[in-house]
Amino acid sequence: MTTSTTPSLHCPDTASDYANQCAGSPATWALIRDRHDHQLWQVHGPHMTVAVKVASGESAARALVREAAALRTMPPGGIRVLHTADDVYCPEPRAWLITPWADGPTTWDACKKLRDNSDSGRDEARRAAVELCMAVGRLHTAGWVHCDLRPHHAVHTTAGVRLLSCTGASRIGNAVSAAYLGGLVHLLSPRLTAALESTAAGLVLDPDDEIYTLAAGLWWAATTTWPLAYADAGFDSSTMTAVALRRAIATAEIPLAQAAEHPWSEFLAPLSAAMAQPPGSRPSAFQLADQLKAVPLT
Repeated sequence: MTTSTTPSLHCPDTASDYANQCAGSPATWALIRDRHDHQLWQVHGPHMTVAVKVASGESAARALVREAAALRTMPPGGIRVLHTADDVYCPEPRAWLITPWADGPTTWDACKKLRDNSDSGRDEARRAAVELCMAVGRLHTAGWVHCDLRPHHAVHTTAGVRLLSCTGASRIGNAVSAAYLGGLVHLLSPRLTAALESTAAGLVLDPDDEIYTLAAGLWWAATTTWPLAYADAGFDSSTMTAVALRRAIATAEIPLAQAAEHPWSEFLAPLSAAMAQPPGSRPSAFQLADQLKAVPLT
């Protein structure tokens, strides 16, 4: 992570000016992520801390444009758009987005002690799982699907859960972007992977499939293992491409991992049950939250 009082040349002047105005003077810039087509800065000042995302190139810029558009219309409780400029084509495709910085642990972070086999981490992990389920439930009730749920994309702030990486977010019943690939393959339901194999054009994501992904992501956060028993089906998932994984999962012939093989099987049981149910029979996110609340800590 690089820290300075001014951003690098990758950040457009207009974006840095707006970010400095939001944060207040003096503002300190920290480069959190720097990839070939996008950068993320944390800008801290006396007024507030903001996130500045900049995307360059056709694909990355359009993805950030979609995220900004989704954030503008998603229900309250999500990330607010403070400033944005999209589809700027001088001299190359570029987009930028400024939002408040979501301060707090991710769901993945909240489950660290549990993954370290510490009983003291059970309360924090269960609380984070319930909070995430409730946030997803509110999103679905408002008529939206996130489309890329994973434990790293939810931040538990003092004001509630903030869902990040909303590039693919869509209103329920609307087709997702043609660029949509489903998110992290290991967390996708067999029905969704089958739909992605047939065509991504006109694909409508059912909240039921997002419940599968929610449960699968919580399983991963709690155990560091994937929720599917690839080895039992003769697959080495570590050597497979995303396309090959999607095709394998789409067959619905890979069994779920066994909750009994893990120390806190009572916590994993509702997650496994949610994934095991056929489409249309899975619990809602609110119902899954209630089931996890009832899991004993000892």
